[in-house]
Amino acid sequence: MSRPLLVLLDGDSWPDRYQAVMVAATAAALGEKVVVALAFGPLRRWVEGRFDEGAPPEAAAAKAGRLAEALATARDLGLEVVACDTVVRLAGLDPATAGARLDRIASLPALLSEAREGRVVHF
Repeated sequence: MSRPLLVLLDGDSWPDRYQAVMVAATAAALGEKVVVALAFGPLRRWVEGRFDEGAPPEAAAAKAGRLAEALATARDLGLEVVACDTVVRLAGLDPATAGARLDRIASLPALLSEAREGRVVHF
């Protein structure tokens, strides 16, 4: 297995979410350990079930698919969707509610420690 990949996603535009999900899902499909750490807008959208909102009309024409479904499929391959404990609170979310939709809530030092030997990408 290759070095782990930590995908940090705080950009709330649909293109940011699309790019992060496609990089993460592709890496997971290739057998890599992938952790997607959501923050702020994307985290709120994920917890509230609105992660696919804002797709441009071109997304349907390009058969881009739903972002939440792509992450669900990648989760079956071992990808984790997580959030930093402080960011959960800063996003105004209840940790128990957020935790029910995430694979786990972790500290930022723990996430960075896991990625120490890997790669980090930011969207």
